[in-house]
Amino acid sequence: METVVLIAPITALEFFLEDYLLKGEGPILTVFSLQSRTKATASIAVLQHYRIHGVRPRYQDKQPQQNHEAEKEEGGSSTTEPNLYDLAVFGGKGVRLVGLITQLHGGDPVRLEARGPLIELRDWILDVCWLTQDGHALLGVALAHNSVLLLDPHEGNTLARCCCLDGCLLYSALLLGDQSWNNSVLVGGTVFNQLVLWRPDRGGKVVVGEEGGDPERKAPVERRLLGHSGIIFSIHYLQEKGWLASASDDRSVRVWGVGALGGPCQTCGDPDPACLMVLYGHQARVFSVHLSPGKVYSAGEDGCCLVWDWSHGGGKVVQTLKGHRAGGIRALAVSEGRDEDGTRARWVATGGADGGVRMWRVNETKVEDDDDDDDEEEEARGMAATAALTDLKFSGRGTPKGVCVVEDGTANWARSKILACTDQGAVYLGCCVATGQWDLLWQGDLAYQSYCVMEVLTVTVKSTLHKAHLCAVGNLSGGIHVFDISHPQCGLSLRGGNGKIHSLVWVEGHAPHEGYLLASGSNGLVRRWCVEARLDKDFGSVLIAEPHPPFVLPPCAKRWLTTAVRLHKSPPGALWVCGDRRGSLLLFPESSGRGLRREGVDEESVEQDSLIISSVNKQSNADAENEKETNCCDEEEKEWSDECGKKLTGKSDSTLQPLSCLFGVHGKQGVTSVCEHQDLLYSAGRDGCVRVFRIRPATPQWVLGNHRPNAGEIREDDVGPQLEVLRVQRACKGMEWLERVLILAPPEHSTADTLGCKDEEEEEGGVEKEGWRCKQAKETKAGQESTGREKEGWHVGRECRFVIAGFQAVNFVVWDPVKQERWLAVPCGGGHRSWSLWPPCKSLWPGYGALVFIKHGAVVASQPPKEASTPAGVASKTGACGLREGVHGKGIGCVCRLGRVGGTGHGSQTTQGMGTDEGHWEVLVTGGEDTSLMVLAVQPSSGTVQVLSVITDHISNIRTLVSVMHPTGERTENHSLSALLVSAGGRAQIQCYRLLIGWDEKRREPYCQVIQVASHRLDEQWEKKRNRHKTVKTDPETRYMSIAVVNSDTATVVVALACSDGAIRLFSISEVKGHIDLLWESFYHQRCVLSVAPCCLTDGKGNRYRLLLSAATDGKIALWDVTTTTSLMAGNLCDTSAPPAPCLTFPAHQSGVNSLAVWQSRTENGCLVTVATGGDDGQLTLSVVKVQYPKVQTHGSRVLSQEHLLLLTQSDLTLLSQSRVSLAHSAPVTALSLLSPGLLVSTSPDQRVRLWRVCGTGLRPWGALYSHVADSAGLAAWAGDGRDGGGGGTAGRRGWVVVCGQGLQLLHVMKSS
Repeated sequence: METVVLIAPITALEFFLEDYLLKGEGPILTVFSLQSRTKATASIAVLQHYRIHGVRPRYQDKQPQQNHEAEKEEGGSSTTEPNLYDLAVFGGKGVRLVGLITQLHGGDPVRLEARGPLIELRDWILDVCWLTQDGHALLGVALAHNSVLLLDPHEGNTLARCCCLDGCLLYSALLLGDQSWNNSVLVGGTVFNQLVLWRPDRGGKVVVGEEGGDPERKAPVERRLLGHSGIIFSIHYLQEKGWLASASDDRSVRVWGVGALGGPCQTCGDPDPACLMVLYGHQARVFSVHLSPGKVYSAGEDGCCLVWDWSHGGGKVVQTLKGHRAGGIRALAVSEGRDEDGTRARWVATGGADGGVRMWRVNETKVEDDDDDDDEEEEARGMAATAALTDLKFSGRGTPKGVCVVEDGTANWARSKILACTDQGAVYLGCCVATGQWDLLWQGDLAYQSYCVMEVLTVTVKSTLHKAHLCAVGNLSGGIHVFDISHPQCGLSLRGGNGKIHSLVWVEGHAPHEGYLLASGSNGLVRRWCVEARLDKDFGSVLIAEPHPPFVLPPCAKRWLTTAVRLHKSPPGALWVCGDRRGSLLLFPESSGRGLRREGVDEESVEQDSLIISSVNKQSNADAENEKETNCCDEEEKEWSDECGKKLTGKSDSTLQPLSCLFGVHGKQGVTSVCEHQDLLYSAGRDGCVRVFRIRPATPQWVLGNHRPNAGEIREDDVGPQLEVLRVQRACKGMEWLERVLILAPPEHSTADTLGCKDEEEEEGGVEKEGWRCKQAKETKAGQESTGREKEGWHVGRECRFVIAGFQAVNFVVWDPVKQERWLAVPCGGGHRSWSLWPPCKSLWPGYGALVFIKHGAVVASQPPKEASTPAGVASKTGACGLREGVHGKGIGCVCRLGRVGGTGHGSQTTQGMGTDEGHWEVLVTGGEDTSLMVLAVQPSSGTVQVLSVITDHISNIRTLVSVMHPTGERTENHSLSALLVSAGGRAQIQCYRLLIGWDEKRREPYCQVIQVASHRLDEQWEKKRNRHKTVKTDPETRYMSIAVVNSDTATVVVALACSDGAIRLFSISEVKGHIDLLWESFYHQRCVLSVAPCCLTDGKGNRYRLLLSAATDGKIALWDVTTTTSLMAGNLCDTSAPPAPCLTFPAHQSGVNSLAVWQSRTENGCLVTVATGGDDGQLTLSVVKVQYPKVQTHGSRVLSQEHLLLLTQSDLTLLSQSRVSLAHSAPVTALSLLSPGLLVSTSPDQRVRLWRVCGTGLRPWGALYSHVADSAGLAAWAGDGRDGGGGGTAGRRGWVVVCGQGLQLLHVMKSS
């Protein structure tokens, strides 16, 4: 076996020459090149089964960076010989010398090679440093038992050893050598929460030779630093200041003034060191700390890297860098940086427990005095940092009530304008960067005072390239005024009814010179106009409004429109998707289809309809007051359905009724936004959810029923287009008020490439090389062309990458649901009725922005982040970049393989130009303790891992997964893989999804579309119970421990689940109905059931027997006959359908059985069922059960009671033999799987993956490999199909194994194993 892909916690990071970043992951050392393109350029396995905890480079001279910079300025190296650098890599009890070779002319940019043997010591290595003795490079090694070794890294010999008189255990150490053993000083963090400082040369004569040494020669402790109340994890020393920093388990960072340590003076610093400052800011343990002349960098278990500024004294957090999932940051590195315009630009790299690596840019400026403005500027820098706020000093009459950012066509904040509407009915124009400069554009009459709503849309003047910024304002009496802000005197007055204008919504038109204005007035009537900007004879712009048929919203208390989007590509004509204040999503047609005139509707007919609707609404409101709160939503939905059914059969042509309605889908707080991208729609609401949905084409009525009309029979009308929710995405905890879904542009290169492609950079003054809207249109068109899938005019969309904007507590937040991190945080004080986000793009969001809002009568704006440059020269507005994307931050409990895409594998597109299957991707699904499901694509040839989708619907940890590939026997045309995924875990929760995995030919990578099918919880009634916090829940929470598919031959899938409450439960999953139903349950085991496994047998006559095996914590295995589950699905429940007891029970282990693997082989009169089990006792058991098929009695040529005779009884099952491997693993066997016929694979928390050959009725070891995944919890194995390796054929390949736990590891199983 060999490791192909490894995702593990990052335990070591180190910058080298400002152009390379060294990463330690498990035993593998990887180099990232930060030059032309940031990518992993070389890797090597160094420490075998040890984790890398540190890398110490040795420079060839005192100033290697200056020499390297000079070479770069001259355009290349002064010599054609490659540069060779020595790296000391250590971790666990091992240390090794590795060579880093850089080639400046041609070839690979960097190469790694082992230059010495793996040196294994008897003690844990905490730190190493390079020393020099007689011209030879040696290593000083600090050990966990407070001792120091002098090693020859080339030969592996121990030259000297010195121990401390205080022989306590150390948790961390820092060895300062200054190139000499005699000048070295050791700083150790003891088990007693102290820092001890001592010199190895004070131990008398150094013992040379063997590792043992003389126990009498020990060095005393010279300094002892007290103050921490927890274990000390990290120590760092800043020589130029004489400062020492320590990070502790007590969540604090302490900075000590210790003076000069080591060096020619041979001292341990100041005789009375003092604690300069104590920094508290982390919410959990602090793992790493780093000092620089102006900053302190600390990273911890809370997943934050805090940047502290001590230039003003006392220490202050000026940046919070977050970008990793749960599990915390395990490694921290800070570059030396380069001086740029009086500031030193450093790069901070963090490695997380999720296996991700991220970099941030931090500028260090020498501050002479205490300036609050400088503090705010520092706080504004960095990814997810709290944005600084600027009061724009509104100087107009009255109090501003509404704000809008005017789009200027570029992504330049300085050129953007702001419109503010006041309570005096006036509209003012201001600048985003100039405070106090507000110009009056328009003054309304008395009807616009005290109440006014305002919206803005940017269009192009017809037949020109000029922009027109259309502003619409509405008042209490139904009046609407529309004007161009460049010509406010030439306005257009419209009438939106007789009552209050609740909302105005602008929607972009099909042509660039037109836009649709929707005004929501009284009685739920939404009037529409198509507004065009044309050129008049004086070369000005004139506005022309053409009325369109109004929409009618469902009857409810809050009956007005909040958002709308117009779809241009629907076959029957344009469709409208709208959201209202009641939380409903509505689908409207462009026209009634009966020849309704485009010029508009007759005002009298509209008013007459309005009266009818008003009376209906009054009646519904009267009924709603008498209803209870618990069933209010259901009654409103029923009332709307009945009323809509009546109106659809009416003959009124003046108003348009919805074709489809998802009533209250976003709760009672309303829908806030709807957008469309690549044929899918995205809606956000104040229920904390984003819903991804699509428009399902018209369906004939007979499809929904059981009767198909015959030829000549009169058919019922077809059901029109319907809204169909594909999945629901929740935001982060506490983020309930969602405002907008921001679509992100797809990456232009794969994850194996760069941080990002160097696009056309905008100049300082904001001069654009390509219009922002034009660029968005091109990217959107390219994305639509890449899908290239149409069916009768209806598109099968592909879900895009998006982030969520909304309010969380007192902040406006842009949240990334995939990476689980903040992109932007503005302390605005909470939810606001009027706000605007810059840039106000309608299609793609660039990944940065600023917020303009009203607070306490003032117009306030946050400043966008400044542009920063990566080492590769890539422009970055956020100052952050991801070198590698992480997966689960906490443990991965289960893994499931779906199949392969790309390359020439099964169900995939052919990779051109390869000839073999080197370019294929394996698609995996993982479930973790962080309650999330991840769909991963792994490319074995390059080791690249891509996160295709993150699903966060579970409310507790996910313990088990199972997939069904094409359960109905069909295969999708547009996708390479289609799987029904079922996940289960804590809180008795089951989730079912349809996963569509496709191949993007343009980007040469896979993608995933997730469709939610159904969900189920055993205690759903408890969740709906009122005042449940006042009662005590008597039943404990049930956990689902294991899942297995019993029957997938029909459209309804039957699964079995092992439950912690001692039950075995069978559920049916109907994808058509979207339901999960409980069929049967049995509490036979009376204790926690740990695992279940299916077995399907077929006799010689084609009769099928479906068996289910279950195992519990008592070590016994039960075998059930569940053949009659087909009758259960049909609803034929009878006493004989549910087996009261298993057919066979036999013991296999002394304690719990964690995993089952089952296979069968035919015999003359039946078959043999072989059951392999792994238990908590570390034992593997192989049990063979003989199955004798029952004889079917016949009477003549007719079979009697066949469905009852096809049941197995206890007499038909016999336990033939059992064999055991008592010490298969040194820890509980957590997972067991059949790799191929006769070959088993097992894993355990002892970090061993073992192969077993089935020989007769026993097991024989066939191979083993040390796994770098701690706490192994699950595995998946599959055989190779002959296309796994280069060169074609099956030679050398046996199969694949993926192990999950605290990470993920993909292994190739070789035939030679």
